[in-house]
This record gives sequence, structure tokens and C-alpha cells, in this order.
Amino acid sequence: MQMKRLEFGDSLSGLLIDGVDGTPYVGATILMTQERGITVEVPYLPDPSIEQFNHVLTWFRDQSPPSNMLFATRDGTISLFDVVWSGQTETWDGSRTSVGTLRPTVTAFGVRPGPLEPPLVIEELRSRLDGLNEWSRLSCVEQKNGLNEANKVRSVEMHIQQNDGLTWRQGEVTMAIRAGWRYSTSEDGYNRLISLQDNAFIESSSDSGQMPFLDHLIEQRKVANLMVFLFGLPLSFREHNLRDELFATSTSKRPEIEVVSSYSYRERRNEVPTPKKLGRPLAHMAQIGSEGLEAWSENYETWKRFILPSAGALGNPASFLEDIIVSTSMSIEAAGVIIGERPGERETWSRARNPKPTTATYAFRCLDVLDAHWPDPIADRVSLARAVANNYNDVKHFDRGDFPQHDESHVVSEVNQMIVRLLAICLTGKEKELLTPYRRDGGFHEIQQMLDAYTLSLDKGGKWKRASDKQL
Repeated sequence: MQMKRLEFGDSLSGLLIDGVDGTPYVGATILMTQERGITVEVPYLPDPSIEQFNHVLTWFRDQSPPSNMLFATRDGTISLFDVVWSGQTETWDGSRTSVGTLRPTVTAFGVRPGPLEPPLVIEELRSRLDGLNEWSRLSCVEQKNGLNEANKVRSVEMHIQQNDGLTWRQGEVTMAIRAGWRYSTSEDGYNRLISLQDNAFIESSSDSGQMPFLDHLIEQRKVANLMVFLFGLPLSFREHNLRDELFATSTSKRPEIEVVSSYSYRERRNEVPTPKKLGRPLAHMAQIGSEGLEAWSENYETWKRFILPSAGALGNPASFLEDIIVSTSMSIEAAGVIIGERPGERETWSRARNPKPTTATYAFRCLDVLDAHWPDPIADRVSLARAVANNYNDVKHFDRGDFPQHDESHVVSEVNQMIVRLLAICLTGKEKELLTPYRRDGGFHEIQQMLDAYTLSLDKGGKWKRASDKQL
């Protein structure tokens, strides 16, 4: 029987096993909280004369618990890996126990037979995250409706089979996006329910056979970051499942075991986006293809200083406009350095005795690579580059005086987000096909509406003008 999935606020009581011969099992409680993820609370008596708890005293007083442990419950056994000390409260009051807290880095809801000491390495990791169903458009279900003479549905025929989707290489790791299904039934004295889950997941597996959980997550995060650029909003990992022969059971050679990690549990706290908020990505998986995903992974290391600041800003639901401007401008600067000199950029260089590229130059290089047709009030490439640079510098530098006007920052934040999102498409090698709508007139409807509402336009120096200014 598969163990119940732990949600925030859940707890289980059981016995904690350290795998050391001769040490007694101790009662404990495992908890899943939004603040700390999975923790294990261990009650004990701190009196050294009570031999039953001497090994527990060592864990907490030396802050050195065993690296890997087991937690046995009524429903099954949980494996705890890379366990660290996380605090304790000791009391010498004979009527109360002390309580120590342990925190596993990775928790697997299954048992790996054999010695506990070896670190966790995994053959295959499958993960689910926001937006993956919409982006991949994969499904396991083929449905055929039977109609009567009145053209009304009288029967439904469903064929359900795993959809193998797309596979590509990321260095020595094989990646895939597939769709899988789960079927369950329930019945009481009134209702009968048949439930079918049909969801996409990311899968990673190493050529070497096994690798640590974190290495799997790093490879999968590359795909998730691309999706953040394509959707332009936060996307969270919400479920991980390992598959490995080391966790084999009597009924399955490679069972699917849920994993909760301190590296990603916080993402489950974020609200699941509604279909309306999720919207449509700049490109779907089929448009990127396996070649585009391989190109993205090949470019990832070189372009990391471009990718990470913007992925963090786009992926943060609590970002202020100024946060978005600083992070995306850092990405634009990094991209400008990587891109190198472009025709016509010297107009944006400094006017010192020895001219050199400026922040506006790096923005110009990005705009030139994209070759997009921006709305008429900001269509001049040099002016827009200067406006982006001016706003970034005014936000960043204390000696530049007050922050820019809100409407100016609002426009620049939207422009910057589109610059980095479109540049991300370039890193897939699919810009010729996917940037065509933005290289024609009318590809930036929301920015055009924003400019109209604020009555803003740019002069040649990258300064903002308002319609109200002309009336004074």
C-alpha cells in the first residue's frame, strides 16, 4: 500500500531508527509545515543515567545525528536522508520530556533495503510543476463519444496510455517530458466516484545510472526556468517521485516513491495559478522541440548570468516594479556583454575621452538582436535603450535622487520583461519562427495600451514625455 501524501499541517507518529546495532528505537513525530518543511520531533529524557536515551542525548548535545535514518509508521516506513540537527529544548523537570528536532534534506516515502549509511542516489526522478500540462499539451487520454439519433452523447469510450512526449539530452543526462495517468475509485452509501488523473511530468535520468537528488533537480530546474520566461510568471515544483531498483518491493521492481526535499518544498506554499492567470506561453513545447531544449541546455552555463536574475524576478510573486527592473536590467547587461558589439551602437557609448560601452549600449545590443517592432511612442531603438538604462540607474543609485515616476517604471518593467523573455527564445535557436509576430507591427498590445493610458512617449535622449506636458 502506498503511503499517504503529506500535506502542510499533517503529522505522523512512529518509531525513529538510526540503524546502529544495539540502540533502541525511540518514539517520534514527523511533521510537514510551511515554515520548515519536513521535521522530526524526538522526545527524550536528558538524564544520562537513563541508558535508553543516551544515543539521543549524543545526537542533540553534539548536534550530530546519524546522516540517514528510518521512520516507521503504521502505514509504512519513511526514509530520511542527510539528516541535520535543527534545535532542541531541554528541561530537567522530572514531569516533562525534552524535545529535539531533526531535519532531513530529502525524505522518501519508501524503504531502501540494506545499510542506512550510503548517500541517496537516484536512477530517475519524475517531477510535476505548474503550467506543464498547458505548455506540453500532452495527454494520456483518447476519448470517443457515442451519439444517438438526436446527436446527444449516449456513451463514452476512453483509451488511456502513457504518452511518451519528448526526449532530449542535457550533457550526460537524458531528459523527457511525458504524460502519465493514475486511476482510483471510491464509494460510500450514496456516491460512487471514478477518478482519473492525466498529468504531464519532467523526467531525468543519468548515463552513469544514478545521481543525487539535487543533481536531478538542477537539470529539471533548467527546463522550469525556460517555462518561467515563456509564461512570464512564477511556476512551482509541487511533486517529486523517484524510481530506482534500490527501492524495489515484492510487487514492483522500480516503484514510484514520493520525495520531499528541503530544496523545493517552499514552492508548494505558492498558490496554484488559475488557467486565466497562467494564460498562454510565448511558445508551447512542440514549437520549441527537442532541438530547442537541447540548445537551451547547451547555452545555459554561458548565459547563466542572464537567466538566473530574470528567472528569479519573474518567478517571484511578491516582486515590486523596482525589483523587476533591477533584476531584468542585470540580465540585459549580462546579455549585452555576451552578444558583443552591434552595428549602430556607438551612439550609446560614453562621451568621455576614451569612449566605451554604457548600460544603454548593452540594452541596445539586446534590442538589436531581437529586431522587434516596438509601439511607435518607443520605437526608436537608441531612445528605448537609453530609457531602459536611465530607469535602471535611477532606481539603483542613491545619488540619482528620487525614484522614477511610477508610470515610467511600470512601462520600463514591462519592456524589460519582454526583452528578457524574447531573448530566452533566442537561446533555443527558434527565434526565426517564434519572434515573427514581434517583428511585425502590433506584437506588443499590452505595452501599447499602457503607453496610451499613460500618454507616454520617448524623446531622442531617452527621456519620457507626457501628453499633458505639451499643454503647459
